[in-house]
Amino acid sequence: MVYREPLFVSQLREKKLQEEIARAKHIYAEHGERMFCDELICGLLAVYRDAILETGRLMKETGVIEACTRCAVEGPGSCCFQGIEEGYDYVLILINLLLSCDIPDTPEVQGSCFFVGENGCRLQGRFSFCLNYLCPDLQELIGPAHRTRLLRAVGNELTAGWELEHALRLRFGKQ
Repeated sequence: MVYREPLFVSQLREKKLQEEIARAKHIYAEHGERMFCDELICGLLAVYRDAILETGRLMKETGVIEACTRCAVEGPGSCCFQGIEEGYDYVLILINLLLSCDIPDTPEVQGSCFFVGENGCRLQGRFSFCLNYLCPDLQELIGPAHRTRLLRAVGNELTAGWELEHALRLRFGKQ
């Protein structure tokens, strides 16, 4: 049996997420150019982008991307569940705008995370749970040695993301 939350709960969640998206887009429109001229922000963004690429490379190499995309789109989508998008606040959405991601206005795959598309996650900068969680099927697929390598890369990505997020909050958090 699949749990279906009451409609008003999902509507409240989507309203809050839309507010976070609007706030991120507003800050990006007002300060995006300045952010790209900020040496610290640009440097941290480059480090984060490199860490994302390394995690993505390892996820592709180990079959994680293919398995997660299939699971998220076809089901059961255990980690890309509806509601996990609550972990995305305006700063993480802003980071995705800085990474040239198109932020959707509506969910593409009903019953899943707001950011799941036909080809998996539509974001580059992701919430820690989205990166750290490896379901039992994935753990079996990649084995202990690859899991250790992958989680080390994930840790590097999360650290780089946190450093960028921290700098953005200090510079633009009161917007």
